[in-house]
Amino acid sequence: MSAVPARHRIPGCRAIAVVTATALSTLGLALLPGGDEADALDISGPCAIDGAPGFGEGPTNAEYIRPEGHKKATMIMVDFSDIPARTPAAERAAFFSDYGKRYLDQSSYGSYRLDLEPTRQWIRMPGTWSSYDIRRGIKSEGMRKYVQDAIDAARAQGTDFGDTEFVYVVADDNVPAQPTVSQANTFDSLHAGPRDIRGAALVFGRRADSATWQRGNFVHEANHLYGLPDLYNVYNGASVEFAGGWDTMSMAGISDLMGWHKWKFGWLTDRQVACVNGPGTSTHALKPIGSPDGANIAVVKTGPSTAIVAEARTKTGLDGKICGEGVLLYTVNSGVETGRGPIRVVDSMPRSEGGSACADRSPMELAELGDAPFRTGDAHTFANGVRVAVTGGTGKPGAHYTVRVSKPR
Repeated sequence: MSAVPARHRIPGCRAIAVVTATALSTLGLALLPGGDEADALDISGPCAIDGAPGFGEGPTNAEYIRPEGHKKATMIMVDFSDIPARTPAAERAAFFSDYGKRYLDQSSYGSYRLDLEPTRQWIRMPGTWSSYDIRRGIKSEGMRKYVQDAIDAARAQGTDFGDTEFVYVVADDNVPAQPTVSQANTFDSLHAGPRDIRGAALVFGRRADSATWQRGNFVHEANHLYGLPDLYNVYNGASVEFAGGWDTMSMAGISDLMGWHKWKFGWLTDRQVACVNGPGTSTHALKPIGSPDGANIAVVKTGPSTAIVAEARTKTGLDGKICGEGVLLYTVNSGVETGRGPIRVVDSMPRSEGGSACADRSPMELAELGDAPFRTGDAHTFANGVRVAVTGGTGKPGAHYTVRVSKPR
């Protein structure tokens, strides 16, 4: 079958494994409307920012998959005549799917359920591993052929793709491809018989690669299919100086998603987002991102395509492995493309190298931003004059942080 270009090619995940050791509203708060509009998916209301072609930090384009409700993804477990699989297919599938299901359930606060249905056995690809020339940065035409071959081979073995929204194509850990080779695309023309398949993610990881890295990458690639950009620096060796370990799109596998991304996905409703759109001072209670029953964030719109976000990050839920707690501040700019820093975390303690709590994290930029959250009594003034002060809160279970936001005219 002839190759058809993908809608949008997405590069592979962050390349470095992680090493770790031992509200009330006042002046200036623009309340969002109630009713159906308040419950609409994606960022909306007066604090929404402009979108851009492709994937980015504005409203999600229609070409991407909506992570809502109850959906199905088929995991096609593939091997090759020149590199036969050595792990039982069910074992390799569970290595990823058990983590992926748990992650999505917790991160979405139960609002998104993804059934990950693996093929019962390894599906032998019609071509050899070497013939596909799979590598980081593979062209979309080559990826499409690889995925379509996997779908066709799986159908020939009896796999039912009914209700499948997208596919994972998963190789065994003896294939010579580290997680950085993984990538995700949306396509116009993938077919499983009469059914169109909207997207595909290739998943790789060698036995020597850390489980945290491999599993985090599995979630990272799905988030691309939902429209999220890369937050690591694709032009500086995939370094994470923009967002550290505070989101799976920067460093996969060690934290929850940022609140901005949860709002984009509809996992936080407009009612859970305090929107500061006009000048004045307002106070907001921030329920931590890792809370099992939902969170609250504050968003300050600073321009048509820019915003400032304040959110509480504590060692709860999927944030259990973070090393610094408090209020995380970051800027969002939908005019900045993927891999160039569309989200940038503000470091509360610049040049600390992580301090006593986070210094043993690797690489260095991960450690540096590990202690980025602001604590009670701290404040930060942005270059545009917006000031955020942390007025209360601790990392104790069930605790909230409070912030006072001042926006100049």
